[in-house]
Amino acid sequence: MANYAAASAPIGPRNLNPMTRDIRSIRSVLIKTMLLNFIATAVKLGVGLWTGALSLTADGLDSFFDGLSNVIGLVGLQLSARPPDEDHPYGHRKFETLAALVIAFLLFFTCWQLLVSAVERLQARTVPQVTLWSFAALVFSLMVQGGTAIYELRRGRALGSEVLVADALHTRASMLVSLSVVAGLILTGLGLAWADPVVAILVAVAIARVGIDILRENLPVLMDEATVDSERIASVVRQVPGVTSFHRIRSRGTPDAAAVDLHLRVDPRKSVQEANAVADEVRRRLLSIPGVTDVTIHVEAQRDFDASGDMVAVARQAAHEVGVTIHEAWAHRLGNRLFLELHVGVEPHLTLGVAHSLADRLEQLCLTRLPQVDTIYTHIEPATSTVQIGDPMPAVWQARVEREVKVAVAEIDGLYQPHNILVRRGEGGVFLSLECCVSPDLPLPVAHDLSSELEAQLKSRLEVVDVLVHLEPPESETL
Repeated sequence: MANYAAASAPIGPRNLNPMTRDIRSIRSVLIKTMLLNFIATAVKLGVGLWTGALSLTADGLDSFFDGLSNVIGLVGLQLSARPPDEDHPYGHRKFETLAALVIAFLLFFTCWQLLVSAVERLQARTVPQVTLWSFAALVFSLMVQGGTAIYELRRGRALGSEVLVADALHTRASMLVSLSVVAGLILTGLGLAWADPVVAILVAVAIARVGIDILRENLPVLMDEATVDSERIASVVRQVPGVTSFHRIRSRGTPDAAAVDLHLRVDPRKSVQEANAVADEVRRRLLSIPGVTDVTIHVEAQRDFDASGDMVAVARQAAHEVGVTIHEAWAHRLGNRLFLELHVGVEPHLTLGVAHSLADRLEQLCLTRLPQVDTIYTHIEPATSTVQIGDPMPAVWQARVEREVKVAVAEIDGLYQPHNILVRRGEGGVFLSLECCVSPDLPLPVAHDLSSELEAQLKSRLEVVDVLVHLEPPESETL
């Protein structure tokens, strides 16, 4: 569990509850509206070019781009319907959003063309013909556009399609354009020649506003703006038993295909299976939020950086990066100050200067990663990976050591049955190691104190450099 607690990785499959989009229905709506737009285009362009009415021709161009936007929408829809692949693990949904943006840019292009034509008409002072055919073409287009806009907007919202909604808004704006053209033609028929290009300019402004609205609705998707309110996600996660804390909540995508990911913290004493179960429950509940189709959870152990175990774990990781080892470590608190003491093992062949540089680097890494620690003390020791060769002690000396060990153990309550007593002579002096029995119910700090007391007594009674005591429960009590 100690190793797992330090890990953070996504677990479980994605897209456990994807929202199925009715691509066939969206495509059908686009085809129908495209045909209607091209019919309206043919009527208005034909009459506009015949009569020379710039505003009517502009209205026809607007209808033409309505139909062209349907074609772009169909292409974008076809691309967005592709399933996720290795290069697009989140799918191709944004192709439809991109198609909506292309429609917006087509609107801006139309706007520019109208402005240029209107300025030229004002300068030329050309008077267009106003006939009943002009009004008939406009009335016909208004009927087509009105029905198309209502139908496409309703279906777009029902099917959750940005392309349909964007195109419906375009068509609805075109109706306002046609009404403005009617007013312009009436004024032109009354002898006000300037009315036709002025209305064309107003039409251009109206078209530009629709393009801006489409950009405002779709750019956030491409910019990965948060799709789901983070507080809504947090309220769901808080209710899952086993979650100790969470952070880095993020969401992206479209309102009907949102991807959510977050970092989840659990009790470090939980097993991997238990942590997975908590994460799976969080994922299941988040997928119940409307529009959420993908959830990724990064599981972490809840860490308490005031606990010595966590601090030592951070120090050992830093030591591994530096290329040294930590033999022992202690954390001490004096008043409001926290100190960390480390016994650092370095390669024996290094010079003192090099070893000191490594220890300094270790201290700096630890202070950076443990800001709550005020000071770190390092004690440099030679680390060796070779087997140390020791000489056996004389039998008389071995017997003496065994007697002293038994006496010392008998004087300490809680220790009994010393065994596997080993005495060896190595570099620097005599070393002693032994095993001793204690109750299996003994708390670990108490057991540590007993072994420390025995080691101190043996060092005072015998001429030994070091004593190593291993405590264990009796064999009959280990099960």
